[in-house]
Amino acid sequence: MRSSVRDIAAGLFSLFTAAVFFCQSGNVEGLGRLYPRLIIGFIALGGVYLVGLGLWKRISARDKPGGEETVARKRVAMISAFSLSYVLIIPLLGFYTTSVLFLFGSSIALNDAAYSRRKAALSACVLTLVMCFCVWAGFSLLLHVPTPEGIFF
Repeated sequence: MRSSVRDIAAGLFSLFTAAVFFCQSGNVEGLGRLYPRLIIGFIALGGVYLVGLGLWKRISARDKPGGEETVARKRVAMISAFSLSYVLIIPLLGFYTTSVLFLFGSSIALNDAAYSRRKAALSACVLTLVMCFCVWAGFSLLLHVPTPEGIFF
C-alpha cells in the first residue's frame, strides 16, 4: 500500500479524534481547559499536515505508473483497538502508566517497515519519554490538574 493513502487515513483519523475530544471538552471551564485544547489543536494540526502530505504525494505521483491504492485497514483497526484499550485501561492502571504503554506499543506496532527493530525501539522510547514528560509537566506542574490513578499511578 502506498504511503499517501496511509497519510490521508491517519490524518482523517487524527482530525476525527480531535473533533471528538473538542466536543467532549466543552464543559471544562477556566484555565483547566487551556492545556486540553492546546493538545487538541496539536492533534488537529498533525491531522491537517498528514492529509496535506498524503494529497501532495498522491498528486506528485499521479504521472507514475502504478496500481490502485487501498486503505490501510489493518493499521486503522490497530490504532482504533489501541485507542479503545487505552481509554478502558486508564481506570485500572492509571493515566501515566497506560499512556506509557499506549505510546510505546502503538509506536512499535505502527512502525514503518523500513526501520530496523533497534531503531524502531529507540524511536518509540524517545517518543514515549518526551510525550509523557510533557503531559506530566503540563498537568502536574503547570495546571495542577489531577489525573486518574490506578494500580500504579
